Amino acid sequence: MTESTEFILIRDWLAAQPDLIAISIALIAFVESLALVGVIVPGVVMLAAASMVAGTGLLTLPAALFAAFAGAVLGDGVSYWLGAAFKEDIRLMRPFCSHPEWLDRGELLFRRWGVTSVVVGRFIGPVRPIIPLVAGVLGMPGRQFFTVNIVSALGWAPVYVLPWYLLGANVKSAFTSPSLMLAFAALIAAMSGLLWWIRRHFAGRPQ
Repeated sequence: MTESTEFILIRDWLAAQPDLIAISIALIAFVESLALVGVIVPGVVMLAAASMVAGTGLLTLPAALFAAFAGAVLGDGVSYWLGAAFKEDIRLMRPFCSHPEWLDRGELLFRRWGVTSVVVGRFIGPVRPIIPLVAGVLGMPGRQFFTVNIVSALGWAPVYVLPWYLLGANVKSAFTSPSLMLAFAALIAAMSGLLWWIRRHFAGRPQ
């Protein structure tokens, strides 16, 4: 199943289930942030589809952003708790017993960047659900972690929800209004540039 097919299926299903959109956004954000699942589930595609449906008028923007924020905070929180509870035994669990390099990569970034890795880790694809787990394994203080967790989620939710929400809100007029189309393109370009900068400066440095 391609990502485009997943996107269409999720979008169409949610469009027929308007009462579940807020819960779905929160659940997707939670699962996408959960260490044992987020490395496998195509959370970004699912969140984009849900946000686009929300933008058609079925959910307000503040509600969509809050749902994504809450799910992300909870997902990272559970990942941190798992790391703090199981420590190095987490390597014996699936899928990490089959892919130890995922934890190794997360640990390398955490040891190199410390608290900063928890912030930027949200925006770096495969290691996003790993960093909170590693933070727990390596004994990052809970109060410090949850402070950074909440603050970084406040930035993460708009980056991943807002473009697709706006696309859903303007899906018809976006192709008839040059100024609206230009503004939307500028927003996408700015957010893409931010993600590129984060990956280049924090994930793309030589080992």
